[in-house]
Parts: sequence; structure tokens; C-alpha cells
Amino acid sequence: MTTAVIHTAITHAIAHTVTPGAVVGWCVDLHEPTVVAHGHHTYDTSTPAVTQQTVYDLASITKIVTATAALALVSRGEMTLTHYLQHFVPDNQARDVTLLHLLTHASGVRIRLSAHAPHGADALWQAVHATQPSYHPGSVVEYANVNTLLLGAVIEQVTSMPLDRALDELVLAPAQMTTTRFNPPTDWHAHIPPTEMDDVRGEVRGTVHDESCAALGGVAGHAGLFGDVADMLRFGQAWLATLDGAGPWQIAPELARRAVTIQTPSNQLGCGLGWMMRRQSFMGRYVDEAVGHTGFTGPVIALVPSQRLVWSVLCNRTWPKRVMPPQHHGFLTDVVQALG
Repeated sequence: MTTAVIHTAITHAIAHTVTPGAVVGWCVDLHEPTVVAHGHHTYDTSTPAVTQQTVYDLASITKIVTATAALALVSRGEMTLTHYLQHFVPDNQARDVTLLHLLTHASGVRIRLSAHAPHGADALWQAVHATQPSYHPGSVVEYANVNTLLLGAVIEQVTSMPLDRALDELVLAPAQMTTTRFNPPTDWHAHIPPTEMDDVRGEVRGTVHDESCAALGGVAGHAGLFGDVADMLRFGQAWLATLDGAGPWQIAPELARRAVTIQTPSNQLGCGLGWMMRRQSFMGRYVDEAVGHTGFTGPVIALVPSQRLVWSVLCNRTWPKRVMPPQHHGFLTDVVQALG
């Protein structure tokens, strides 16, 4: 019954040009997942059909992978949540910003990265490092790409590795996420739905949709990963195991529990350590229990630890042109309703 309802939800989303196709997967505990895939890469039905193996631009889901790597390093004693950003990235001028502030989007640093992307990587980094907090760090929560971009820079300094290799060694490989990676090879592109018909770049397919990440060579702490639904479910299952003290990343259980508990001031945006919380737009009936993360291009990863439930939705809702505000939240709510 659940699979039929979700198939209908995807069909309805396609008919209303919310997304040309989608993959929805879910599982309870470590049991075999159920996956529903329907639609095509674009609204042209002669383009490839969406399957369980379709690889999508994961957009800001990259952020929770970066956060997971940071928590692994904290558990290893290689850094602490109270370390200042400047300790690892001395070029940065944002005083009093800690790693905890970056993980909870409370750094106070306000900068629109995409505005600096056309000027290249060096200019973008110069602008980021010169930006002072607009608020006292820790006082105001504002979800922003710059926080996880800087967290990625910290990880590079701590590990002495480029970020793509660090995330693979710290997070992806231990969780057996074999399809998730930055800059997928050219021979993957035919199996990756396009994200937008851009006025400058043309059809964006197989290269990261996020402009600032693209300017940085496709690898950044806040965006750039591509992956399939199986890997998203493995990631969620690995987090359930981590909360039990048996995860693949050796994150301390008490730190893991803190990660899935709201760390931000009351009456502000709910954030754990990297995880989003209390987001009705994609958590639906589980809004009081779930933790999750979304991506601008349409993907979702979420889990309800109390019910051992993991689910993921992958789609390219930005095709052929991004729509703001996003029009796919009703579709996501329908999916969550079906899971209940």
C-alpha cells in the first residue's frame, strides 16, 4: 500500500511540473530498504527513466556529510567544538567563531557566496575570510552555506588532506557509500539528471549546480556531492548505529546524541550538530521527532531515531529553472504521510 501511495505522489508531482522524476527509499532499522522510482530525467519522456541507481546532485546534503566528518575528528581528539575557527584557518578574520557556531549556523557571518563565484575561487575565499560576523557568534541562527564551507576548510587543515579525500576516508568509505562522490566522471553523466538550464553554463548535468562550489572546482564543505538513494539510506542507517555506539565512524555516543538534539537558542531555527530539526516542510508528521537535511536541488535525507526509520527522497526539482519559493514541499509531505 505504501509503495502505491508514494508512486501516486510522484506521479502527481510530475503532472504538476514539481519535478520530472524522483526516487524515494525508506527502511526500518537495518532491514532491507524499499525503493520507489518513477519519472524521467526531464519532462521529455524520451530521456532516461529514473531508476534506483539514478545518481542525483545532493546539493546541501553535503553539509551533513561534512558535519559527520567533523564529529569524527572531535571524537578522535583532533579538535574540539570550542576551538576557534582562527586556530585552524588563521587567514579568516571572523573573531570569536567556534566550530560549534559553524555546526549550528550561529557564526553570525553573513555573505552570499554565489555573488562572489563569478570572480573565481581566490576572490571568493578572500571575501569569505574578510567577512566579520554581523552578530555576536552564538546569538543568532541563520542557515548559510558559508558555515559549512569554513568547516570543510577546517577539516582540510586538521587532516592535511583535500576535502574530497578527507570525507571519503572519514565518512563515505566506512559507511560503504560507494556511489557518493564529488565531480562524478564523465561516463556517469548520462545517468545523472540535469539540474537546470542555466543562462551561462547551459544544461547543468554531472557538474555541481551550486555556483560557489562550481567556482571552487566542484568540491566544498557545503555542496558538491552526488549520490544515489542506496547510499543515502546507508548514511541514515550508519547514523542509527552511531547513536547506538556501534557506528562506522567511531563518533562518541554522547556526541552523537548531542548532534541529534537541538543546540540552538529557543525560538530560533532548530539545529543540532549539522542536523536540521523541526522543519515541517519536509518532516511532516515526524516534525517533533525527526532529524534531517535537504538540498536546494530537491534531495532529502531524514531519520526518526525513536522509530528506527530512515527515508530519502532524490529529485531534480530545479529543472529546467529553479523556482522560488520551492514548490516541492507538498510532495515531500505526501511522502512522509505515506510512510506513517
